[in-house]
Amino acid sequence: MIRQPWVYGVGAASTIFFGGTVALRSALGIRAFAEFAERATGNWARVILWGARVRVTVENPELLGDGRGQILVSNHQSWFDVFSLAAALPVRFSFVGKKELNRIPFLGHAWEKVGHVAIDRSDHQSALHALGSLDGQIQGEGRTIIMFPEGTRSPTGELTRFKKGAFVMAIKAQVPVVPVAVAGTRRVMEKGGWRISPGQVTVRVGQPIPTAGLTLRHRDRLSAQAREAVLGLRQTGAGSRPEVAGEKPADASATGHLELTA
Repeated sequence: MIRQPWVYGVGAASTIFFGGTVALRSALGIRAFAEFAERATGNWARVILWGARVRVTVENPELLGDGRGQILVSNHQSWFDVFSLAAALPVRFSFVGKKELNRIPFLGHAWEKVGHVAIDRSDHQSALHALGSLDGQIQGEGRTIIMFPEGTRSPTGELTRFKKGAFVMAIKAQVPVVPVAVAGTRRVMEKGGWRISPGQVTVRVGQPIPTAGLTLRHRDRLSAQAREAVLGLRQTGAGSRPEVAGEKPADASATGHLELTA
């Protein structure tokens, strides 16, 4: 009974602290804001994972490259996909999310201030303009743009149809698409559910898919190739021991610790 209020309390406190600090530093023009903003999302997510007693392991992180502009596409089944990726990825990144994020107190304002983008999926032109603002981050800064091409969390955990936006962006920028599968987050928190359980999450990185020489007429093929890659990554871990929701980690002191394994 005490656990759920604790987890939500930690999440709210982390959001208020980091969101408020980002807003304050930005408004005051404090020096080294960019450096702080670069770490803010990951630190926010790590505190939430710690409070929820969720551990994250990254497999094949070396496939993400070093300072390479790229589009990372992942399956999406839980809010904890966002927390896990933000906390665990060893690269500079920006998320592309839905405009509803802007309505969340403290988070919405800070989300864009640190470089993430919220798009209005009902307004095609507005969405294209928002995505176009990421060109400098991809090519100029060598940043990883994280997108969930399913568009929303899967209610069943099954991989749904991919939308084309991520692949159009990758082709226009001529940067690789990196497929990623996140496993275990649905056991932590399902779509539409409020209960959060401790658990183990695995972020599995796949081989980058090059886009050099591709044009927009190849976007459907690229989308299908990326979807097959994510499916394959999900199946790679299908034979591993399933996580038991609510199970206490073997090393309670390591809860929230991010283990990077090649």
